[in-house]
Amino acid sequence: MTMRRTLFFCSIVCLLLLLGFYAPRLLWGPRVDALELRPRDMVHTLVVNGRVLAPRIVQIGAQQTGIVTRRLVEEGDKVQAGQLLLELDSAETRASLAQARAGLSQVREVEQPLSRSNVAQAESTLYLAQWQHERNETLLKGGIIAQSQLEDSRKAVDIARAALIAARAQSRSSLLGSGLKLAEASVALAQAKLAQTQVKSPAKGVVLTRSVETGDQVQPGKLLFTLALDEPLQLLIQPDEKNLSQLQMGQEALASADAFPERRFPARICYVAPGVDVTKGTVDVKLELPKIPSFLRPDMTVSVEIRYGQSRNALALPLQALRNSSRPYVLVLRSGRAVKVPVKIGQRGEREFEVSEGLKSGDIVILTPAAREGDRYRARLKATP
Repeated sequence: MTMRRTLFFCSIVCLLLLLGFYAPRLLWGPRVDALELRPRDMVHTLVVNGRVLAPRIVQIGAQQTGIVTRRLVEEGDKVQAGQLLLELDSAETRASLAQARAGLSQVREVEQPLSRSNVAQAESTLYLAQWQHERNETLLKGGIIAQSQLEDSRKAVDIARAALIAARAQSRSSLLGSGLKLAEASVALAQAKLAQTQVKSPAKGVVLTRSVETGDQVQPGKLLFTLALDEPLQLLIQPDEKNLSQLQMGQEALASADAFPERRFPARICYVAPGVDVTKGTVDVKLELPKIPSFLRPDMTVSVEIRYGQSRNALALPLQALRNSSRPYVLVLRSGRAVKVPVKIGQRGEREFEVSEGLKSGDIVILTPAAREGDRYRARLKATP
């Protein structure tokens, strides 16, 4: 008899516990996440995925055919602008340069002294003609010679002066003549070919790949090295063209790499493409990094959050509260039931939206997506963002 009473008592207790647990759900409905609408400042942000821009890549090759005599760098080596990377056999080009220089010396030794000699002779002839003319003037005054002799000496001076002018012109023509120009051009050509036997780095950077060994024969057009230029990393995003009005040069942003989402770093817009990609309807935007994080690598996927405005005392809700974006509405908890309320959307961000019409301060808006219009619910209020 005592056992029966104990079992009866336990059954009553369990029934009361079950009623205490399920009665609220049956009478007032299950709990749902909800938010009490209060005016607050809303920050407008645009979040766009992008990637880390790798530095520009330069492909380096030889300008002439030759045998590699020295290779001075390996993959991963850092190089400076003008640093020697590779040398080709230069014996033939050095011989060509020596031959060109010898030809230039011969031109200068033969043509230039002869030109100077002709000028000196013409100067001497003019000096003698002037001396004779001055002497004739003195003799004419003494009545020793006739006037005709003085005229002859004046003509001789004019002829000698013209001869000197011609000699000087010929000398300049010889110095700048085709023979000298051709010899100098030959030397310049030989020097250029000799310089081409040395393959140098066009800029500061890092050697990514090399495809040549000492003893290889290379030809123009063959890729020898690829070089990543030493340039600061940038971020590239491609927002939709509808967001173009919200972007401007110098705009601040926060970015994070998908591999390190908790480590956010600042960025700044430094380039907005002047045109729109017709196929995708996007705009290329580049961002510079005031301080490049050590974990950042080229081609990493990143997320960039750009702040472009702020609304004061706005009624803002998380995007999860919005239903049917074509005819937007939200579910508001009134008298314990979910009521459909159409709303007009103001500013819209990546995480929340502004309600410009349809709601008022103090409304309890349901956030749980599974909630249905007309059902009974109890609010589990979330903190205002």
